[in-house]
Amino acid sequence: MISPVHAARPLSHQLFAHRGFSGRQPEMTIAAYRAAIDWAGETGTRLGLECDVQFSADDQLICLHDSRVDRTATTTGIAFEFTVAELKALDFGSRQTQNPSEEQRTLITLAELLAMVDEARQRDIDVTLAIETKHPNPRGLDTEDRVADMLADYGWTKAGAPVRIISFSMEALLKVGRLLPELERTYLQQFDFGDYETGQLPDGIEAFGPDIAMLRADPDFVARAHQHGKQVHPWTLNEPHDIDFALSLGVDGLTTDFPDRALDRLNTPARA
Repeated sequence: MISPVHAARPLSHQLFAHRGFSGRQPEMTIAAYRAAIDWAGETGTRLGLECDVQFSADDQLICLHDSRVDRTATTTGIAFEFTVAELKALDFGSRQTQNPSEEQRTLITLAELLAMVDEARQRDIDVTLAIETKHPNPRGLDTEDRVADMLADYGWTKAGAPVRIISFSMEALLKVGRLLPELERTYLQQFDFGDYETGQLPDGIEAFGPDIAMLRADPDFVARAHQHGKQVHPWTLNEPHDIDFALSLGVDGLTTDFPDRALDRLNTPARA
C-alpha cells in the first residue's frame, strides 16, 4: 500500500491525467489509472482522472476513447460489438509497451474505475474523476442516465463530489445539468469556439475545455472566459512549451498525458 507523502498540495491549477497516466502506461487500461493514483499518492498531488465512456455489447460502460479498438488493441472491430468479457480478453497493451503485464493489457470499466477511486480516497489520496460522455450514443442508449445511477451508488451526486462531467456535446451537458445539477461540468471544444467565443456558457457549466491550438489562435479567450466567471482547462498539454504557454495565459487547469511533467512546470518559479 502506498501512503501519501503529505496532504494533497494546494496547487493553483487543477491537473487532469488524460486517459489515466497514458504517457507512461497504455491508455485507459487498469495500469494507466493505477499508475495515476499511485503517482498522486506518492507526490501528494490532487489529480483528476479523465476517462471517455461508451457502452459495450452487453450494456456496460467501458473506458475507451475510440469507437473502434483498432488503434489501441491488437485486433480490430467496433467497440460496442464486444461484450465486456470479450473486451477484457483483448490485448490493449502490446501496441504501447513491450511485454505488457496483465493490467497493462486490460481495459478498465467505469465500474472498476469508480471502485478504484473510492478505495484511493479512503486512503486519503486526493483523486477525482472527469468523465467524458459521448453524444449521441450509436446504440441509442442513455449514457448520462447510466452514469448518474452509478455515481448515486457512491453518493457522488452533490456539490463537492469528486466528479466532473465533461463532453463535446452541449446537449449532453445540459442533460447532466438536469440529472446532476450540483456536479461540475466542462464543455470540451476543438477547432473553434463557435457560439461561445465571447467566453459565456449556459448557467451551471463552469469550464471550457479547448484544444491548446485554439488558445494559440485566440490567446485572449482565457481573459474573456474569466470575465464571465468561467474556468479554462485546455487539453492535451504534454510538452513544456505548451504547458508554459497555457500557464502564461492564466488557465485554471491542465489536461495531460504526463502529470509529472505538468507538476514540474508548475513548480518551476520562472517559466519562459
